[in-house]
Amino acid sequence: MLPIAWDIPEPAEDESPHPLDGHEALEQIRVTMHDGRVLEGAYSPAGRQHFLHRTGADLPLIGQVEGPLLAGEIATVQVVMTRTEVKERARELLHGPRVPGHEPVSREDFEARLQTLARAVAAVPEPDWQMQIRLRRQFEACADRITLTPGKQAWLLAEAKWARRSNAQPTMADLWVEPVASPSCFARPRPQDFDPDPVVRRKRMPPPLHVRMDPYSVPNMLAALTVRGLKARITRLGDPPFARGHIQVEMPIKGRARFVLIGETQGGVMAWRDAWDGNDSKAGLQRLRRSRNTDAYHAMREAMRHGRPVRQGDLFV
Repeated sequence: MLPIAWDIPEPAEDESPHPLDGHEALEQIRVTMHDGRVLEGAYSPAGRQHFLHRTGADLPLIGQVEGPLLAGEIATVQVVMTRTEVKERARELLHGPRVPGHEPVSREDFEARLQTLARAVAAVPEPDWQMQIRLRRQFEACADRITLTPGKQAWLLAEAKWARRSNAQPTMADLWVEPVASPSCFARPRPQDFDPDPVVRRKRMPPPLHVRMDPYSVPNMLAALTVRGLKARITRLGDPPFARGHIQVEMPIKGRARFVLIGETQGGVMAWRDAWDGNDSKAGLQRLRRSRNTDAYHAMREAMRHGRPVRQGDLFV
């Protein structure tokens, strides 16, 4: 059977310009048709054809698309809002009116700008929660430029709220529910966290000399536990971080069996105590008794008594 040769002529292209040629996508335009209809919406070109996305109270929630609009059907075209104006209006609806101030460039600029935005968020009354959300988006957009963590953003917002009722410098207990918190949830930003250079922001700064020299400080206690083969990690820190902290120590017992070492500075000396982090059920108390009979528990107690005897000298001497 011989193949059928289909001889279909190509459609003739209309060389005349379309009234919508030259318009940008997302422009808000008003199109008057020859039949008297007036269509207003967002211009949306697709595949060399022209469409109009209309929205309104008498239309479906997702709107309605008109088109393709043919050149012979269009009488006049009027631009209601340019693409730039549409984007600026959308930004204002999302972020609210821009809080006055110049764009940050340096470390000091970012710190001052974020503090200004945080105070603007705190100044909005609670009933006006929509404006609070918009201003907070401005704050988050600025913080994202220097990848400031959510925990440190939360500190700046809480500090601005505290400043509206007190002139005293807040402590973590004033801003948080406890004097310690998980660093990922709540932590005071370091000065270098506001630096626009990511290399400077990621640079690890050594703790003060007296912290490195104290065998019972939080980092040295963690080192004393891990060097004895224990599975330990810091879960909460105070402000400043070396003043107090919680270290979680896992026990080699099946199920939830772990202790939390709680360290607090008392009279300039770091003191530690342990607390069972399991439940008080019959099974939990059984795991507690079994944990106290393990070598890991005795190693933990030894670390609490002696800390880390090997002291670190000043790295800058």
